[in-house]
Amino acid sequence: MKKNFSPNEFRSALSSFATGVTIITTQDLNEEPIGMTASSFNSVSMDPPLVLWSIAKSALSAPSFTDATFFAVHVLASDQAEISNKFAIKGEDKFSNINWVEDINCVPIIKGVSSRFDCKTYAIHEGGDHWIIIGEVLTIENNTKRGLVFSEGSYATTSAIRPNDQPENRLDTGTSLIDELLIYQLARASRQVENLFHKTVDEEELTIPEWRILASLYGNSSRILPDLCARTFVDPSAIIDILNRMYKDNLCALSGSGSEMVITGTGNGMKRVANLFDAARNQEDKILEEMNEIERVSLIKQLKSIIKNTDSQNL
Repeated sequence: MKKNFSPNEFRSALSSFATGVTIITTQDLNEEPIGMTASSFNSVSMDPPLVLWSIAKSALSAPSFTDATFFAVHVLASDQAEISNKFAIKGEDKFSNINWVEDINCVPIIKGVSSRFDCKTYAIHEGGDHWIIIGEVLTIENNTKRGLVFSEGSYATTSAIRPNDQPENRLDTGTSLIDELLIYQLARASRQVENLFHKTVDEEELTIPEWRILASLYGNSSRILPDLCARTFVDPSAIIDILNRMYKDNLCALSGSGSEMVITGTGNGMKRVANLFDAARNQEDKILEEMNEIERVSLIKQLKSIIKNTDSQNL
């Protein structure tokens, strides 16, 4: 049956579904610790307690995970985005400088996570270009730490919404204390501006991650993979697949591997993103039309300062 959507539209729609971030660990075929970042994690059954996750058949670690008897699912805490990035990049010494131990089944156990499920492989099913791995949960650890969330190409954290906080249960009492918080104002402004611009990106038939990658390459000859991850907020567990698709579409060139991979924009890719930069500048002019040039320059300078200060503090 012919689909009424493109692969890019499918991926873009999926990106709006917020997920937790997990790291799956086991021993490889050489009895060495391995792990990977995954967002494709879900519960299956309460009796017996079953969970599932999926891995691309093309992944280098796929044979090790499909052959493993035991594995662990680590649900990352809100302060573990850096660990998520590390386990998403091929070729990294993923367990270096990580607080981990080996359990009785020789499975690597990462410390400080929100929760953990120690599993025995229950079944493996084929699902298109992925393997769906179902695990029977043997033990759990729940630290009740706030979890890390990934949605629309960016990390986030969870926040409870109580019934009385729903819009229909609130009275409009004007401004509140939250309106005086810089963090809130920055987040709200960012979300509103992004939502406006994302419509333009869709019209160019690019996904948001593709736009961010091309925009980061625009005006620069190339970037290495870790730098690109940091600049684009693209899910590290998915960025290699995204880059491979972009390579096939002649949007970028790739050389090297793992953390040493170098990504370079092609003429076609830079042409596509140039159109979006023009649209972005037009949108900026409309948003900032009440500011003069000095105020605009000052705003950019202050935002860059905030980015620099928070990045150096690993906030």
